[in-house]
Amino acid sequence: MTADAFYGYASVLIFIPWLLLIFAPRWRYSEPIAFGSALLLSLAAAWFTFSYLTNGEEGGNLLSLEGLKNLFRSPAMLLTGWFNYLSFCLLVGIWQVHDARQEKIAHVAVVPGLILTMLAGPAGLLVYLLVRAVRKGKWEVG
Repeated sequence: MTADAFYGYASVLIFIPWLLLIFAPRWRYSEPIAFGSALLLSLAAAWFTFSYLTNGEEGGNLLSLEGLKNLFRSPAMLLTGWFNYLSFCLLVGIWQVHDARQEKIAHVAVVPGLILTMLAGPAGLLVYLLVRAVRKGKWEVG
């Protein structure tokens, strides 16, 4: 399978766990399906990293901007970055749903943070944390 195909499948299939977290947060399989999806993406990222490292391509590194640019010229490393983003944001979304349930925050108040986490990662987490702080009356995580 080509890197383009992996990208296409992941970019479409990622909506399944997000839709479950948004529209069926209390269904017993929503979080396990989302977690399994994040796990698969993480394993794919590891596989693409291994693929890049064993191909002997040169010029890519994390110690300079030029090295980073060269690193992401490789389709394998570009997919690694994309899969890392997708899996990490999904894990954050799972935590938001789980935490909101424990904190007894209405799901409708969580949805904007979930959507923003899916689209813009940290900005969505910040929105959720603000909703959580307003709900609890203080800024506290943990």
